[in-house]
Amino acid sequence: MKTQKNTLRSGAMLVAFVSFAISACGGPNASSLRGDMVIWYEQPGEAWLDGLPVGNGLIGGMVFGKTAAERIALNETTFWSGRPQDRDVADAGTHFEYIKEQIWAGNYQEMDSYINANFYGRPNSEQAFQPLGDLMLYFPGVSGAVENYRRDLDMETGITTVTYTSGGVTFRREVFVSYPDKVMVVRVTADKPGALDMQAELKSVFARKVDATPGRIALEGVWTRPDAPPNQLSGLIARMEGEGLRFQTLLETTVDGGQSNASNGRLDITGANSVTMLLTATTSYVTHKDISGNPAAKNEGVMAAARTKSFDTLKKAHVDDFSNLMTRVHLTVGDPAMNNTPTDKRLAAMRSGTADPNLEALIFQFGRYTLASASRTGGQASNLQGIWNEELLPPWGSKWTTNINVQMNYWMAEATNLAETTQPLFDLIEEASGPGAKTAKVYYGIDEGWVVHHNLDVWKSTAPVDAARYGMWPVGGAWLTRHIWEHYEYGQDIEFLKKYYPVMKGAAQFLSNLLTHHPATGYLVTPFSMSPEHGFLYGTIDTPGDKHAWVSPAPTMDIAIIHDLFGYVIESTKILGIDSDFAARLADQLTKLPPYKINRRGTIQEWIYDFDSGPEGHNMSTNYPFFPGNSMLLHRDSDRDLVAAQAKFLEGRPSGGSSWQTRWDLAMWARLERSDMVAKFITDYSISVANNLYNNNRYNQIDATAGNTGGIAEALIQSHAGEISLLPALPATWPEGSVTGLRARGGYEVNMNWSGGRLTSAEISGARGGTILVRAGGTVQEATVEPGKTLKLSF
Repeated sequence: MKTQKNTLRSGAMLVAFVSFAISACGGPNASSLRGDMVIWYEQPGEAWLDGLPVGNGLIGGMVFGKTAAERIALNETTFWSGRPQDRDVADAGTHFEYIKEQIWAGNYQEMDSYINANFYGRPNSEQAFQPLGDLMLYFPGVSGAVENYRRDLDMETGITTVTYTSGGVTFRREVFVSYPDKVMVVRVTADKPGALDMQAELKSVFARKVDATPGRIALEGVWTRPDAPPNQLSGLIARMEGEGLRFQTLLETTVDGGQSNASNGRLDITGANSVTMLLTATTSYVTHKDISGNPAAKNEGVMAAARTKSFDTLKKAHVDDFSNLMTRVHLTVGDPAMNNTPTDKRLAAMRSGTADPNLEALIFQFGRYTLASASRTGGQASNLQGIWNEELLPPWGSKWTTNINVQMNYWMAEATNLAETTQPLFDLIEEASGPGAKTAKVYYGIDEGWVVHHNLDVWKSTAPVDAARYGMWPVGGAWLTRHIWEHYEYGQDIEFLKKYYPVMKGAAQFLSNLLTHHPATGYLVTPFSMSPEHGFLYGTIDTPGDKHAWVSPAPTMDIAIIHDLFGYVIESTKILGIDSDFAARLADQLTKLPPYKINRRGTIQEWIYDFDSGPEGHNMSTNYPFFPGNSMLLHRDSDRDLVAAQAKFLEGRPSGGSSWQTRWDLAMWARLERSDMVAKFITDYSISVANNLYNNNRYNQIDATAGNTGGIAEALIQSHAGEISLLPALPATWPEGSVTGLRARGGYEVNMNWSGGRLTSAEISGARGGTILVRAGGTVQEATVEPGKTLKLSF
């Protein structure tokens, strides 16, 4: 259907154009804040997963809201264990041909051990994200029970607030981390003049020197291997002796009324009306190869600018910046009156069977909030714990695990209008491509392109890592580049594509050279790899049995990633008008890859042969072709049998718990347009989150928190198949509602309203405009969005 400028009806869709203006990218004023993204509690936090996170992508803080002795746990984005190192083993490549031949001969189990001994980096593990320390605040006048306690986090503004009354005085604490001014701001006030007595202290297990003078504390430290008891996963963190990064944490205070003194590394403030504290922190990290920076000089530059500004000025700049991100998307479902109940009590009620879609919407926004707080330009990418970690030996090293976890952190970024948060991820990819080119040469003998395996740390080490059951997987970098392509698809920024095309091309060059003709099947394959963290059981070279192994040729996920990568690199060459010969080479190789197959159990085959699943591992990599990939499509007739096979696989998987695995399945059910299963997976996750809405497991990982938001976005809007699909899998438990500000590929923004479980109206706008296909209610129609106007649809 071609729309006209006048209103017209075609089928069930009413279409009209209205003028709209594209506003500048400034933050909203206070009147545009809705106040509908607040979580709150009637008691302080005790455990880590009670804390309320704040951050600006550079500094992270976890705020617990204690009354007499408050702890704000601190992280800095570059503070990691270790120091620059090259883990590539010079002679590793001499083993490549032998491993390939033995794998092709079916000696899978033997090669697991051989690869562990001969084809990994040294050390075989990488480094860990580290806690910087704590800001401790002591309130000697507060003892015993307090009254009227409230602790909250406003996710629109990125401010956490604590209020309580003690001894007839009401105290108020506000904490935020400003991206514009690069400081944490802590404001403490009392409602009676001169009633505020407090002390402030900086702590760190890595401290070397603490200098406290009235109004100022400077803590200087250096990383050395901590004396921490080992845990179940600490073997996945490389031991390194000697010194690493230097750092400084700098605190300055401004006191209104009263007196400020310093002794024994503490500030002692008495008789004040209010205290404003500014904290900044940085390390000597310059690049993954250079740790010669001057933390004190960097901090002084930041503080020199910030200290000249009033609290109100700092707060306004922060709120304008942060709310500009968060207020772009509003999801309205359920009963807003439920917000009058503390969040932990709402969670308890849900666990007892009370439906609360409004809380599910808050959990959706919490995922957006964590990404906006953990990932901003100038910082490192959001890692396994985001930017919040208190452990010296954190699970999995709190690294960037590239076989699902770091990607899941960013699944939501484009669709939920947080495109700016992706720059640290692109920096990570680009920086890793340099060492990755060396690894490609040393390990695989390939001179073109670059490789990343299944993990990265701040030192951008790209050699195979950990052990065969984890790391013999040469397509981690290729998967990462999908985010580059999607950023272009959503934003249509040709200059961005020009800048990052060489990175995508390099990933394709490596795999194009790695693909080898498999003598038994006749296909082009990755010679040896693994289905991420999932072993198989085999008998002979191509049959199931009872022998357990990890590494084989061309697991299905490898092939799916290559399908995607080669496809968008080819498309990029057409858009940019370059590299036609390279594109033709990739196109030819695509025709020679193994096809997707259905195994004897009726689900998608995970390996090149129909092996049985091993006893441990991810066991879900066949999801990739459907999501986040798009080489299998729900509405493509030729994929009908594959769709049915993947649905059968998903039917047997659990929906409960707060693991990242269930969040991938949520996105899959959304792609399969199963509103019933989407609703179940959302609710089952919501009743299992921690009190602060984090993914609630012993690893404190942020991936499921983010993945839940990405999966919900996929249920509300899809645009991966050449059309904009509106409410493709609206949760059955959300019959009434609206959403504003979601994005679709092609440069479009979408608002929607629904009632009775059916879409009632939608608005689609785009600065560039264009002709689009819109899928809604089971029908697809063509429409045109004119530049500078909004397409209004009624149903």
